[in-house]
Amino acid sequence: MKSAALGIFTLSAVIIFTFTLGFVWTGSAGVKYARVDMKGDRSTAVVMEEYRKSLQPEATDVDLEKMDVGMGDMATGAMGGGGDNTVVWISIPGFRGDYIEQSGAAFMKKMAEEGASTTKMRPNFPTVTYQGHVALATGTTPNVHGIPSDRFRVGGPGTEIVKEPMDPSLLQAEPIWETATRQGMPTLVHDWPLSQNQTGENKAVYFLTDFDAEATDEQRLDRLWTAWTSHQGEKKLRLLMCRLDDILKSGQVNGPRSEETYESVKKTDALLSSFVEKVKAAWPNLRGTKNGNLAFLITTDHGLAGIDKNVNISELLGPDIMNNIDVAAHDAIAQIYFKNLPEGAAEANLRKDQIDAELKKRIYFRTYKQEDLPSDWNYSSAGGRIGDRVLVLKSGFAFSEVKAEEPIFDPSEGEGFYGGFGFPVTDSIRMSGQIILWGYPQQVGYGDLGEIDQTPFHGSVCKMLGIQTSEKASDKVLDGIK
Repeated sequence: MKSAALGIFTLSAVIIFTFTLGFVWTGSAGVKYARVDMKGDRSTAVVMEEYRKSLQPEATDVDLEKMDVGMGDMATGAMGGGGDNTVVWISIPGFRGDYIEQSGAAFMKKMAEEGASTTKMRPNFPTVTYQGHVALATGTTPNVHGIPSDRFRVGGPGTEIVKEPMDPSLLQAEPIWETATRQGMPTLVHDWPLSQNQTGENKAVYFLTDFDAEATDEQRLDRLWTAWTSHQGEKKLRLLMCRLDDILKSGQVNGPRSEETYESVKKTDALLSSFVEKVKAAWPNLRGTKNGNLAFLITTDHGLAGIDKNVNISELLGPDIMNNIDVAAHDAIAQIYFKNLPEGAAEANLRKDQIDAELKKRIYFRTYKQEDLPSDWNYSSAGGRIGDRVLVLKSGFAFSEVKAEEPIFDPSEGEGFYGGFGFPVTDSIRMSGQIILWGYPQQVGYGDLGEIDQTPFHGSVCKMLGIQTSEKASDKVLDGIK
């Protein structure tokens, strides 16, 4: 009995030894485990997701699938921001909210999907080049920044009417290039309205003295690239601003919904794609800080609407009325300034009433006295820049200085512009524009930015740079920025 037990023990020992030796020799291959669910058990994926959320509590309401798009291994890292961004801000005038979809602009579509975007940027009144760009750069409306249009009177009665000015002293609010420079952020600004001919201690490192209307988008991007890559300052450039005009040019000449305009959008899209690839390749040498991130912002001053008829206001009103007014008119807006009125107050008011009666007869535009301008336009200014009367054309019409056979004429008889702007968004939804915010190597914002105006961009860029906004700027920022 004892011998049998000893034999069984010996056999068991041999079997255990053999199994152990085999495990050591072959490893765990072929060995299978079955997991038994325990009460309160959670998967590794759930645990890791909760851990990621704990690192980014502010992003818990973000679509986590969208969060990972285009970020690769950086997806679980810290969000962009915190002052480590270098901001490249591109303005594309006339960039309608439907242009990416209609043209099939693949690169900008990809940027919009990976980052933050909206097709519902509603420009502040008036929806024109100078007011729009200044509102973007200052975070203010015309009653604060003082630029009512692309053409306006710079002072009281008898003073000059300027057209597309390049004197930054006309600004009554601080633009972002001065805000950034004042706080130690080296800045480049090319072709942004009223950025030329800067003076003073807060002028940008790089700016231009004039505007070359004939330059192509490719030439403008090349000029920016050359300045950026050749910069030798002690600090890297942290804010770069540039305006691209080819889409607007095509939309004006060919019409906003023409195949030629859609092709222009695709061409600019390809140029931006090539430009961004160059930036990514050179990023270690361009980034402003050790862990620097690129924030690429595309905005517009306004959309674009089709133009059916031009209006020559001087020919329409005739010499008798024109003897008592100066006119600054373009696209859909005109400033009317009284002049040469009778000296007596009663006689002067009578003459104004006569002029108002003549203006009221015209069905092509609405006429506003200054005190009757809609309050939500924030459209006023000191120093006589806003007209005594403001004319706003109906959608489809545009003011022109060209003299044709009749005061109202086909665009083919004038400058040949079949696309225009200046209309209130409530009159023409086509004034709405596209906005894109995209980042590299990390995104700086996600999702739909919704319906916005032009005033949050100054504050948003300041947030991305980690600096304070200017004194007069709106404190609003884009919801999508992290």
